Amino acid sequence: LFLLPTTILFLVIFATPLVTVISTSFTDWTPRGGVNFIGIKNYITLFTADAVFKKSIGNTLKWVFLQCTINVGLGLLVALLTQKATLFSRVLRTVYLIPSIISRAALSVMFFFVFHPTIGLVNSVVQKFIPDFKQNWYFQKDTAFFAVTMTTILFAGVVTLIMSAQIASIDSCLYESAKIDGAGSFRQAISITIPLLKNTIATALILAATGALKSFEVIFLTTGGGPGSETMNLPVLMYQ
Repeated sequence: LFLLPTTILFLVIFATPLVTVISTSFTDWTPRGGVNFIGIKNYITLFTADAVFKKSIGNTLKWVFLQCTINVGLGLLVALLTQKATLFSRVLRTVYLIPSIISRAALSVMFFFVFHPTIGLVNSVVQKFIPDFKQNWYFQKDTAFFAVTMTTILFAGVVTLIMSAQIASIDSCLYESAKIDGAGSFRQAISITIPLLKNTIATALILAATGALKSFEVIFLTTGGGPGSETMNLPVLMYQ
């Protein structure tokens, strides 16, 4: 009885639309025409004749991999560096968490101007060493994917938070015993901290993968999936 309200909400808001989407994908239902069952014709067209879809699948998988490796790795590294309660660790953690407070939409707009070809910070710095340098980062095929990736991949504040919380719960006796045995900070991290973080790391990997799968604002507000379909992913393609 207590589960009934939640079950009804799940069925109405999630399950029913999901079943509708799946069932209508086997038809050529249009606003003006009726429902006409065509089997898997839509899927055959999607996987054989739609080059943009193939590109979006490839880009999405690349971003999932990069988020699960670089993003989670950076979050773990910052959590390990800020493990001890020192002034340096508090400042580093605070500074690193600031971008996580900003919305993805605002962060995207900020980075759009960071990578801007004429007034952007990146080009301005490079031009100090290479005066003639001018790169349109988001709208040139050779740099668009890199620019979009750099807009999000370096900020792993959520990963750092959950890692730090788990590290704080590790019994200090383990580190004291390791010190007596002559283990330094690096050895303690490898032999004690990281093994005890395996469940938290698994959670972080899931969060990173799902975040990459549903990433929309960054791509939509910077490149829109372009140039061409160079930075297209599945959410932006579905929106279009």
